[in-house]
This record gives sequence, C-alpha cells and structure tokens, in this order.
Amino acid sequence: MLYSAFPSGRGVRVKIDISSLEQEPLLFDERFTVEPERLDNEVVATPVKVRLEGEVRADGEAVTVFGRFRTEGTVACSRCLDDVQWMADEPFTVEYRWPEKTPGDDEIGLEEEDLDVSFLEGNEIDLLELAAEQILLTLPMRILCDENCAGLCPTCGANRNRTAACECPPEVDPRWLALADLKSPRSES
Repeated sequence: MLYSAFPSGRGVRVKIDISSLEQEPLLFDERFTVEPERLDNEVVATPVKVRLEGEVRADGEAVTVFGRFRTEGTVACSRCLDDVQWMADEPFTVEYRWPEKTPGDDEIGLEEEDLDVSFLEGNEIDLLELAAEQILLTLPMRILCDENCAGLCPTCGANRNRTAACECPPEVDPRWLALADLKSPRSES
C-alpha cells in the first residue's frame, strides 16, 4: 500500500510508502491537526488545522514532494502574549534523499538549493512531520496582535493595551539618569 492513515498516540499519522513508488506521481490531499507540542509551544497556543495537498515523484536517487499547505491556528503575540489568529497558504517543494546516496564526507558545504533537502529514514514519508516542518518554516519571527501593541509592563506584568491595566510610573532609562543632575546654563541666570 502506498498511502496509509492510522491512529497513533499523537493523533492520526499519514504516511506515504515510497518503496514501490512507480513513475507516475502519487497524489495526496489530507486534512489533520498538528498539536502545539510538535511546533513551538511558546508561540503556538492551540492545535493548528492543516490541509496538505500535493504529489510525490521518484527519480531514482531522490523523492520530491511538490505541494501546497493551508493552515490556521492561534499563536501568541510576541509583546503582550494575547491570542492572535494566524493563517498561511503556501506552496512548498521538499526533496528527500537516502543518507547512503549522499557524499561520504562528514562535513560538506551546503548550497542554497540544498536547504530544501531532507533525509529519509526508511521508506516512508510522514505527512504530519512534513506539515509541522512547513508550519515552523512559515511562522513569522515576530507575531504581533497590532503594530502598535504596547506589550506587557516589565514591573507588574499587566497588558498595557488594556485601559487602566497598569498604573506603574513610566520607567526612566538608567543611561539618562546622569543627565538629570545637569542644569542648563540658561536656567542659572
């Protein structure tokens, strides 16, 4: 069987058996949920819904997956930690190779096109792992609920975006404290 879905301890696992993949590409279209533990727990707040579709092609030395993934979920704002809805709809291409079919050097230089290469362990491609990898690659480095997000107060931890949530006096940058003692020559006269 080339294509199988089965339950596991972490939800449904969808794997493609590439050991008997023929010249014709294998098409797939799967919907599943990726748990936050498989992603970045500090950023991803809830399970992420994913639709992964594409095709798998074998060319002898490598197996290439061409596809598109659509995802939506809840992530945390980098400044205030409020929940933010996040969506992505991106194409992807991943080339898989077997470790023994790569150069035998322990250290090799990577070119830009080598960054899309993954190595196979066995003869299966796990679509859930592929989806988690694509989500991590697509997540923005800094997610904000709003461009003008004021973040959390460093003193009391209150969300500064909420009215009257923080009544702490504004912090003075300690680098400027030395200037507070200086007086303007105009004010002395």
